[in-house]
Amino acid sequence: MRQRTNLDPKDAGTCIACLSKFVAFVILLLLVFTTAATAQDKTSFFKTVVVEEGSYKGEITCIGCNVVVRGDVGGETVTIWGDVTVYGRVREEIVAVGGRVQLKNGSEADDEIVAIGGQITTEGTALTPGKAGYTAFPWMHFPGQPSIGWRGALALVGFHLACVLLPTLFLRPRAVRSVAKASRRWFVTGLLGATAIIAFSYGLVALDDYLKASNLVEEILAVCFLAVLGIGIAGISLAIGDRFFPGLVLASLVTGTIVLVLLELIPYAGFLVMLLLVSWATGAALLSGLGFRGPRPPRVPKASTELKLIS
Repeated sequence: MRQRTNLDPKDAGTCIACLSKFVAFVILLLLVFTTAATAQDKTSFFKTVVVEEGSYKGEITCIGCNVVVRGDVGGETVTIWGDVTVYGRVREEIVAVGGRVQLKNGSEADDEIVAIGGQITTEGTALTPGKAGYTAFPWMHFPGQPSIGWRGALALVGFHLACVLLPTLFLRPRAVRSVAKASRRWFVTGLLGATAIIAFSYGLVALDDYLKASNLVEEILAVCFLAVLGIGIAGISLAIGDRFFPGLVLASLVTGTIVLVLLELIPYAGFLVMLLLVSWATGAALLSGLGFRGPRPPRVPKASTELKLIS
């Protein structure tokens, strides 16, 4: 029984330089994360971890790979872009980001189970905290995850369409074109966006830890950041689509949205695309003054009226 729980060469060179910097940044984060692990913990990259029968006291973290538990794991089991399959027992939390959790017949899970971008499935009889301990978000797609579900892909398309349509309707296509023009400066907008995101993250931490701000303040700031991001994504979508349909705003926006969604659906590489897109979009929106800074269309001179008197 199975149950489911719910180019210009100059521009190209600049883009490559920006891409290499982000790759180095991601590698540095992964190295720091690995160094912080204790001797009993196990961290694996792009190689499936199999816990054979027996007791394992440490935590397991798998990035870009799956975890198969046949024995007894005493710590947390976390995967990023991977699935967790349990035949034995996991005593602490099970978290799958960009993957699913499968509980096989006779398995045991003592703590909460979380799946972001996937489902939690149970086959046969499994000892778990019950459905109250299940938290699944199959309607979310974590960019770069190898398994693509139709609900997550549909939600990703909906997010991009909202980012494109709302700024276009409220700010008008002229403002979106200003953002698109600012996005042509690859390195400047990428660096500006990355700096702004880091400053925003530290600002939220300071508000929470030092100023003891309420959740309402943090939620308002998060909505403001999403608004800036949405305006930037609209401009980038227009800039990409304009290469295929120059001068046609709607066709350019739809085409740019499809290209960005397809890039984010690429396994593993989609995460890097998301990092670049978020930094690039945020920087383009800020550099263009949310679309209010930039060229304005020329004014059409009013036709002069002459009064002729006929004698």
